[in-house]
Amino acid sequence: MARIRNKAFTDKTGALCWKVGLYIRLSREDGNDVSVSIENQKVELQAFLACFDEPYELIDYYIDDGFSGTNSNRMNFQRLLQDIRLQKVTCVIVRDPSRLSRNYWEAGMYMEQLFVQHNVRFISLLLPPLDSYKNPEAMNSIAVPIQNVINDDFCRQTSAKIRGVFQMKRAHGEFIGAFAPYGYAKDQENKNRLVIDPMAAQIVREIFRWFVYQGMSKRGITIRLNELGIPNPTKYKQRSGLKFQCRQKDNDGLWSPKTVSFILANEVYVGNMVQGRQRIKSYKVHETINVPAKEWVVVENTHEAIIDQHTFAMAQRLQQMDTRTAPNHRELHLFAGFLKCADCGKGMRRSKGKNHVYYCCLTNRNKSPHACTRHSMREDLLEAVVLKMLQFQIARIQDWAKVIEQINVESVNARMCDLWSSMLHSKNREWITLQAVRDDLYIDWKSNALTKEEYERMKSNFAQKAANLETEIEAIKAKIMEENHNKRSSAVFEEFQKHGNISRLDRFLLVCMIERIFIHEDNRITILFRYKDPFLQYRT
Repeated sequence: MARIRNKAFTDKTGALCWKVGLYIRLSREDGNDVSVSIENQKVELQAFLACFDEPYELIDYYIDDGFSGTNSNRMNFQRLLQDIRLQKVTCVIVRDPSRLSRNYWEAGMYMEQLFVQHNVRFISLLLPPLDSYKNPEAMNSIAVPIQNVINDDFCRQTSAKIRGVFQMKRAHGEFIGAFAPYGYAKDQENKNRLVIDPMAAQIVREIFRWFVYQGMSKRGITIRLNELGIPNPTKYKQRSGLKFQCRQKDNDGLWSPKTVSFILANEVYVGNMVQGRQRIKSYKVHETINVPAKEWVVVENTHEAIIDQHTFAMAQRLQQMDTRTAPNHRELHLFAGFLKCADCGKGMRRSKGKNHVYYCCLTNRNKSPHACTRHSMREDLLEAVVLKMLQFQIARIQDWAKVIEQINVESVNARMCDLWSSMLHSKNREWITLQAVRDDLYIDWKSNALTKEEYERMKSNFAQKAANLETEIEAIKAKIMEENHNKRSSAVFEEFQKHGNISRLDRFLLVCMIERIFIHEDNRITILFRYKDPFLQYRT
């Protein structure tokens, strides 16, 4: 390393004066070594400065606590580099080179290139002792790169040990994440175990119920959650006091169809621990990459389930269906995702004619009339035929009570009423608090604590917040009324009790009873049931 030129760091009188930056770093890879603690590093560097026999000015302490030495993206380290480039710092002092970096290539680049280019004096107290100003020859010694390689290898070994421990914990079904999945919390007595978070778990149940039993689209679910003022998982964790940071910097606290889709597909809600979805490229490159699903670590029955296996399985089946909602609609059409062309196997498109709604083959409509015939079928006729076949199939099921027990959602309605009532109480308290703040704002203005401009601006902001709260309160009240009067599923079972069968068709029954409906060109349909006697044909 070249010798530092004196003239670059002289004060106004021409005397040499070093502008010192003390860099301190500690991370998990240092283990329980007390000697490298933040406080001990401070003490060592201060003791060295006390015996420093040259004029100096201490510019600042640059401390990174909890940052790996293999990652140079450390806030205060970057601040130090910036001050070096601005010539605010002309002398960097560290306890040993590993504090600077445990990446042997980066450590060499800083000591042999960057510091030389900016005429910076580098001092290491230990392993090995270095001073690029007093002993520049030592900087070129083979001991320096060898020590950097040792520091790097230490980090590699530590990373391998940590990965091994994590793999063992995953294999035993222990949760190793920093934050529990939405709907769960970490057990206070065992951080590797998940327990249900009652409030968030009810939202998860509602999402599955809307999607599976009420035929709502993911977009429709998203809109409803946001209308009700329910915070998304990121916002919910932050409001719960967790220091959770979303990777998306522009997260606005609102739900999105992507978040809803992830919840619907997450196996953790049936009581299975699913981990290892992502990994970092290496102990040096801290870039996260997605792992193929077949490589995930799944351990069954590790914690209490929020969603039963039957509902979860239907959610996965429905997600695989090709379903779309019309613009400005939240619920799927009755047969969305169920209809297939019996010849080409493609889906059927729903279209509105002059007097009727009908379905026709997508291949015929979108690709070529010669590739497949229309297979046209009127929706009202299709509905009548499917209802008749369902009535016939249901009459053949001897133990319908078991089916009812499996798909009954009446108890869910009661639980959701409790949830919405709790949320209404919480929103009402927010509104009362907001009103009190607005009253205090007026008093502050009258007492000249605020200018008129400040008062008007803050009053406008609070008025907007109050309006939003009132909208959310009305939406929750409407939801409570809907739950109290929502007998859609139970009404089906009441019909069974009175008549032993059904008299109308809805999507709830289709999801529970039917796998697929095939439309033939000669006005026949083939229904693939999810129970016995799977194939039954009926000619319209």
